[in-house]
Amino acid sequence: MREYHVLLVTNLWPTEADPVYGGAIKGQMESLRPFGVDYDVLFVNGRASPWNYLRGIFQVRRRLAARKYDLIYAHFGLSGWVARFQRKVPVVVKFMGGDVLGDFDWRGRVTLKGRIFQISSFILARFIEGPIVMSDEMKRKLRLKHAHIVPVGVNLDLFKPSDQAEARRALGLDLTKKYVLFPYDKTRQVKRFDVAEEAVALARQEIPEIEILPVSGVQKHRMPVYFNAADVLVLTSESEGSPNAVKEAMAVNLPFISVDVGDVAQLIAASEDDYLVPRDAAAVAEKLVAVCRRGRPSHGRERLGRNSIEDMAERVVAVFDLVLDHRAQRA
Repeated sequence: MREYHVLLVTNLWPTEADPVYGGAIKGQMESLRPFGVDYDVLFVNGRASPWNYLRGIFQVRRRLAARKYDLIYAHFGLSGWVARFQRKVPVVVKFMGGDVLGDFDWRGRVTLKGRIFQISSFILARFIEGPIVMSDEMKRKLRLKHAHIVPVGVNLDLFKPSDQAEARRALGLDLTKKYVLFPYDKTRQVKRFDVAEEAVALARQEIPEIEILPVSGVQKHRMPVYFNAADVLVLTSESEGSPNAVKEAMAVNLPFISVDVGDVAQLIAASEDDYLVPRDAAAVAEKLVAVCRRGRPSHGRERLGRNSIEDMAERVVAVFDLVLDHRAQRA
């Protein structure tokens, strides 16, 4: 097996103060270890100060001087720029969604910050050896034929079906309610919690016991309990790369209702259990009523295909191979 010494540069990583922040990135990186990837982490804490991105450029150079790395693997466009300000080793960047598709306001329009992210990522993608995106939509936005499509995989050992009543008791939830899971920070405008909340209010006219269950800031190992406790997942975002919540819902056989973002249309395929709807509260409400009245789990796990975290790790390593082989040929 080929071995890789990789420097991970990311602005998302769990800390002692915030163990949830970047937990998905850590899970992805750990999934690479069985494929021969040994990695060190350079966490660029952009939340604390934007100047940390500038400091990160010099930190990268010090890391490269102190240890031999085969390549740098960066998550998100801003981290990619930190990685690119050196020419010693090749750079692979995984663009995660908002860095390519933009950030949105409550009217569904790309914000100025989102537009800057889009332009920045568009330029960066042409100066790195291995651009990775989450969906066909992101690849089209970058206008880069050689971009590799590798979504985030789902941990099928963690996300699996379990008894709903038992999950609700563990969370202290009412056994008689119909819960609509919204597994995102409801304050983030791009997630459009307002649409989901209005849809549930409309559905309550026919299903009085229905309630929305917003969940954020929960460690990954606890999330399967919420998925199994719910009756349906709803996704109303303005933009997504490849929403892992949909795949996690499928893994536990939780029906989902989603707008057409990211690769959801491909995931839903010919399902009779799940629905693709317009970003309209009335349309979402109609399907919420249908799912609650039907009252049965989906068959999503059977349709997940090659979307496990191991499958995606293998595909990331294949990109590493291509990049390093190309570097060797040039040398």
